[in-house]
Amino acid sequence: MLRHLLLLIYRGFLRDKTTFVINLLGLSTALAATFLIYMWVQDEREIDQFHEHKDRLYQVMRNTMSRPGEVSTHASNSDLLAPALRAEMPELENIVPVEYPEGKGILKANDTQLRVDGLAAGQSFFQVFSFPLLLGNAEEVLKGVNKMVISDQVAAVLFGSNQQAMGELIELDQEGYEGVYSVSGVFTKSGYRTSEEFDYLVPNEQFLSRRDPAYINWGSNSARVYLTLEEGVDWEEFNVKIKDFVRSRYQIEREPEGADWVGQLFLHPYTSKYLQGRFENGVAAGGRVGYIWLFSLIAIFIVIIAAINFMNLSTAQVSRKFKQIGVQQVVGAGRKTIVLQYLGEALSISLIAAVLALMMVYFLIPSFNVITAKQLQFSWDGNMVLTGLLFVFTVGLLSGSYPAFYLSRFNPVNTLKGKLRGAGNKSWLRRGLVVFQFGTSSLLIVGVLVVSKQVKYVQSQDLGYKKDNVIVFAGEEKLFEKLDFFSEALNQVPGVVSSSVIEDQLTDISGWTKAYKLPEELSYEVKPSLYEAVVGYDFFQTLSIEVKAGRTFSREFNKESDKIVLNERAVAALGLTNPIGKVISWKGNDKEVIGICHDFHGQSLHEAIKPMAILFDPEETNTVLVRIQRGAEEATLSALQDLYHRYYPGLPFPYTFLDEEYKSLYLAEQRVANLSGYFAGIAIVISCLGLFGLVAFSIQRKVKEIGVRKVLGATQLNIFTLLSKDFLWTISWAILIALSIGEEVVE
Repeated sequence: MLRHLLLLIYRGFLRDKTTFVINLLGLSTALAATFLIYMWVQDEREIDQFHEHKDRLYQVMRNTMSRPGEVSTHASNSDLLAPALRAEMPELENIVPVEYPEGKGILKANDTQLRVDGLAAGQSFFQVFSFPLLLGNAEEVLKGVNKMVISDQVAAVLFGSNQQAMGELIELDQEGYEGVYSVSGVFTKSGYRTSEEFDYLVPNEQFLSRRDPAYINWGSNSARVYLTLEEGVDWEEFNVKIKDFVRSRYQIEREPEGADWVGQLFLHPYTSKYLQGRFENGVAAGGRVGYIWLFSLIAIFIVIIAAINFMNLSTAQVSRKFKQIGVQQVVGAGRKTIVLQYLGEALSISLIAAVLALMMVYFLIPSFNVITAKQLQFSWDGNMVLTGLLFVFTVGLLSGSYPAFYLSRFNPVNTLKGKLRGAGNKSWLRRGLVVFQFGTSSLLIVGVLVVSKQVKYVQSQDLGYKKDNVIVFAGEEKLFEKLDFFSEALNQVPGVVSSSVIEDQLTDISGWTKAYKLPEELSYEVKPSLYEAVVGYDFFQTLSIEVKAGRTFSREFNKESDKIVLNERAVAALGLTNPIGKVISWKGNDKEVIGICHDFHGQSLHEAIKPMAILFDPEETNTVLVRIQRGAEEATLSALQDLYHRYYPGLPFPYTFLDEEYKSLYLAEQRVANLSGYFAGIAIVISCLGLFGLVAFSIQRKVKEIGVRKVLGATQLNIFTLLSKDFLWTISWAILIALSIGEEVVE
């Protein structure tokens, strides 16, 4: 019986080679795209999921009232928070503060140096997080000072192996953390997916011991705090308990009325940090999880489009199978045999397509990794097997159900005579499916075009400064200790138009404060948060930021550190009319307003332009900005590299162009646009394959009619119009519907 069924299926494939190939290509392409999307989605969902206590692991967040009715969410808290919570909250299992040093540091050992990223953390770090320690005790590696935990990759470069690294001395060149450390542990950077990328860890106690005590208070926001709760503790009840923890202590430490802007605490699950890290008005509002839903939806649409192809071609060929089914019934084939034959044909094509799709995925993964900037590897798991089998059986059953269950129930005599009222007249169904196919594909294309235009729009917007031909590089401690000499030498390099320095990145000015007072003191309920940018000489000239009134920081004047420049948004937010010459008490120090500059974006366009104060303090900066002459880039960069190597011989010159740095802010959106474009193209190709099959079948059915018309004088244009008009109308309706829906969604 089985052998007979397989023979019938094989003969069916040979009889309809064109249909078989079209179905196979459409289904295999759709399944390959689905598998790739599935692997991408799984990789995104696995990030930060390896921690042992992930179900009890949280980050302490803070909501502040930046202005009436506007809540801002912050990931940082006071350095005092972690020890206070540890002492007063018995529900805590472990808690760890983490400081994020500005920029990269340089590790030196055995005449070798390496530029790396690092963290400063409390001693419970490896008890809260499950980063695998290869060597060292999790409870001891960060206990005390002058200890350092390094990655296995750093150990291999500096010492040759993990074992040889233990106990050795490493010199760290990084502002606030510089010194000589002893290697107390080695962790691995492989085998897990994490949103926290770092190469070394040092105890945060050492940093706090060097910090100005005036900055260690309940109003500061320099540490991120992570914790694990004891088993059985309800985290929402714990949220209520810690809500006003900081405010109550700030009221004791400082003036009571200032507590409103300190904020309220709440816990956010650490495993949601990567996918759901966006907040709007103090409430979680999604994040990268939106991309997961988007691509999952695209995968479903692609599968549906491929299944529609299969069903369309199956229903279109029903009339050719009437007599075949009748003969089978006459010679004794039961309904069960016919049902099994046609379901078997459909399931066999689906199964072959699945095998071909797996082969396609295997060869496409390297290119897919380049597009997505991931390191996906082809591997079997239960979910992928279930996904593939579900696809095979769903598509097979849907496409084979019509000939299998509907036609097999007719009387064999009527089947042989073709007297099956309405059995083959399913053109309305095929047209409806084609409309859905091309409508969905067109809607995907509309979405891709909208996303692409949005990305191009944000990248071409006027930011308030000129980002072209400006290079950016971080300067470590040694360079900024001799900043005056370096700046003088820098400006003498041929091709350098102007240079300056800034704290942090120009594209991420996120530090803010309310620790200021105006001559006409505002109440705390209306006092706006002011973002602060700390810069050096020639900052405005280097970036071509327009000065609306007054002046900027200049070498011609003394004590520029006692001066301040406001942007237009700050002047409006503070309600000042003639601010030039007024004195603002900034964190306890009087500063005279000397200028008003044009508003410029200190963050991505996802954020509105903030009220900003620009302060002069070159010694507190860590990033160099250099505008170079257009057309002389190669020679200028070579000269700058030579200058940099006077301070850091052997290290690569770590520069980037400012416009590229700005584009990187929208890298995720750009990748989503690219991926969406590829998958939308696949949907169109699959739809066209199905349409090609329907057209080919229509031509076969009308061969005699075409011959008669040509004999009667019909031209090629007449024949083309005859064959294509129905399909053109169908596709036109599909595109029109898709454009209408797309317009509504965009609006």
